[in-house]
Amino acid sequence: MIISIGCSLPTFKEITFDAGLNIVLADRDVDSGETETRNGSGKSSLVDIIHFLLGSTPRKGSLFQVPELADATFHAHMIVDGIRLRVERSTRSDRRVTVFFVDGENHGLDLNRDLVEDPWATVGEWCRWLGRKMFRLPNPVDPRAPSFRELIGYSIRRREDVGFHDPHKYARGQSDGDAQVALSYLFGLDWKLASEFQDQREEKKEESALRRQAKARMGKGRLESAATLRSRVALAQSQTETLRSRVDNFVVHVQYQELASEAAAAKVQIEGLSREAVTVGSAITHIRQSLVAEEGPDGRAVVALFNAAGVQLSDQVLKTFDEVKEFHESVIRNRRHHLDGQLTAQERRLAEINAETSRLGARRTEILSSLKGKGAFSDMSDAARQLALKQGELARLESQLEDALLLEKGGTERRDTENKLLARLQDDLTARETAVFNAVVAVDVARRALYASDRDGHLEIKATPSGPEFKITIDGSRSGGISSMEVFCFDYALSKITKDLHGGPRFLVHDSHLFDGVDARQVATAIELGETLADYIAGQYIVLLNSDEFDKLQFSEGFDARARVVPTVLNDTETGGLFGFRFK
Repeated sequence: MIISIGCSLPTFKEITFDAGLNIVLADRDVDSGETETRNGSGKSSLVDIIHFLLGSTPRKGSLFQVPELADATFHAHMIVDGIRLRVERSTRSDRRVTVFFVDGENHGLDLNRDLVEDPWATVGEWCRWLGRKMFRLPNPVDPRAPSFRELIGYSIRRREDVGFHDPHKYARGQSDGDAQVALSYLFGLDWKLASEFQDQREEKKEESALRRQAKARMGKGRLESAATLRSRVALAQSQTETLRSRVDNFVVHVQYQELASEAAAAKVQIEGLSREAVTVGSAITHIRQSLVAEEGPDGRAVVALFNAAGVQLSDQVLKTFDEVKEFHESVIRNRRHHLDGQLTAQERRLAEINAETSRLGARRTEILSSLKGKGAFSDMSDAARQLALKQGELARLESQLEDALLLEKGGTERRDTENKLLARLQDDLTARETAVFNAVVAVDVARRALYASDRDGHLEIKATPSGPEFKITIDGSRSGGISSMEVFCFDYALSKITKDLHGGPRFLVHDSHLFDGVDARQVATAIELGETLADYIAGQYIVLLNSDEFDKLQFSEGFDARARVVPTVLNDTETGGLFGFRFK
């Protein structure tokens, strides 16, 4: 419980609390305009101070870093697990707290004592001690267990943390995993199992990071399956071995280039001679055909023709026929002589071609035989370069295969682990049916008090593949009012369960922002429920309200809300706020 909150500043208005319901009011000054608010009164600052004294880390630009509070020391009188104490923490030395136990003992808190300074502890030790006393956290600290700061947030939500948005989270920055572990612990479920789900999420993140890295190594390509990569690696290995064998067995011939050039030139010459041989052969055939077909004119056919017609040719004409025949025979003899000469020349050329072709072919064969299995240095260099490229490709493929196998194996193992975790969580919820029942009933008590039978609603604690899910719903439009009352019901139930299972901090603090948009009837009912909660936990329900809104509330007959208002009333004047002045 919190007995009082104070500060070393002389203008600070100390706030004292009693057991039960405590209503902190902020008035609007009569001279304030209609549009002015109580934002400068210090209600939210009071919540921040409680957090500060309970070990929170001040954010950059927070209240505790303003120049006006540079030398301020805040203090609180508290009862923690039946132990009365005073805790102090200064803004200048905010990494430690000074703690005075009323009975003079240290109660397990590792205090530094000397003759000069008051007994102090580090903020870390202070939080660990509070965790043991308020929530029965394990000692020594289990690194998987929720911390005190991860649990106390549900008892003191803050608007600046967006703490009134989701019932299962006291801050927007709180991860799903941290919320699951904290709520599993508070509700009496297997929080270690919830922690394993958190580990799985981290492994999934690592797997995603590996996948991104593998894709980055692929460049613009896509990630291939392990089966495809195995095939590509096998082919690359075979090609690499072939190239390696070629390089290992390569013999350099010192005249390789010259001989290779000679062989290539011989091939070109042989091809040219072959084409010429075809031409010469065709010419020889044509000449031989011409020699066979050449014949002189025969005058006897003409004489026979005239005789048949009854015409007798004269001796002179017949003589002329004989002279013509002799002339043609002379021409034919000359032509045959010419053709014979051409035939001889062509046959001689064909023989020369055949001889040259044979010579060149033999030389080329000789060269190729001498170069077989050998090569030039440039060829060896080229082969070595090809081998290096193929080896690089093989190494890249093997790396991709390794990535693919790791991802596939990791994914398979992760899915198997997730399925086993889900089954264990389902079994755990069944085994802890009483804890689930108590939580559901506690929420329903608050819901029925707020809405009677007008709106149905309930708390669900469900096993999901991503871990335990804590979900509270109240029927109706998803207005701010209903959402706020879901938070109230959740906190109400959580405070009761925490007290039963762990002892708890024995206080629940709600800022007026929780009730923004809530119907006045529900606000009044919630405050009355807060008093019953305070009685149940043998502690306090501290609610901070604006006085004009408080005045509109209609409480149950016989419920004296005014009697529960703390003596110190804040207002929004220059000196009426919590600090007694306005910050510049």
